[in-house]
Amino acid sequence: MAAVPLDLLDRIRELERQVRELAGRSQIRPAMDQVSKGYVRIGEGGAFGVFSPEGKQILGVGHWGNGEYGLSMKRQDGSPAMSIRNGTDEKMPQPVRLFDPKGNEIWADDVKTGGIACPYITLLAPQNSDVGTWPKTDSGSFTQIANSFNSLWQPKMRLFMHTLADDGTAGEVRVLVDGQTWGPAVRAGDNFDFTGFAGNGPGSQIEIAVEARRTKGNGHIYAQPKMLYGCRT
Repeated sequence: MAAVPLDLLDRIRELERQVRELAGRSQIRPAMDQVSKGYVRIGEGGAFGVFSPEGKQILGVGHWGNGEYGLSMKRQDGSPAMSIRNGTDEKMPQPVRLFDPKGNEIWADDVKTGGIACPYITLLAPQNSDVGTWPKTDSGSFTQIANSFNSLWQPKMRLFMHTLADDGTAGEVRVLVDGQTWGPAVRAGDNFDFTGFAGNGPGSQIEIAVEARRTKGNGHIYAQPKMLYGCRT
């Protein structure tokens, strides 16, 4: 038998190894619990659901009937947490709703005109326009003439306030939050309008105090808050 070159035998052995490797890989099934690339598409009016071992649906995305497609999220005990759907056959933008564990709607957006639908947020009532009855002082040192306590849920707060002084009188007005100066002291007669950080986190209670002092003359220094609200960063 003619001699076979060693390099040819090596090549045959390498080809056999590759064939065995490919044959083995063809028998391996890909993982069924993950998607490494791309996305999962559920079409044709389908839906995706996640259920607890007790059969309670925790997450539902897709078709809800009546031609509506939306999302529903629940807590582990099955109580509602959030939804993006109408729940009816109404053909309008779907509201985003948040629920407490008892199923009460505690937040929703207004899908007709924009903004928040609930909860209702307290607004500042019309304030006294009679300057003579505004909070005032004739003290020569900073004296508190008004204060309030609030629960602040936003990181910042804006306060707009009118200030005045009697004829021939000059003074300053400043604001303190929890005993610390907040914003600039303004000359009596100028508006105080400041937006800044306040509180120690969502829901923290703060005390807002208005102080004023007379620096010249014999009259009074006045201040009257006109607008106050929490705002985002």
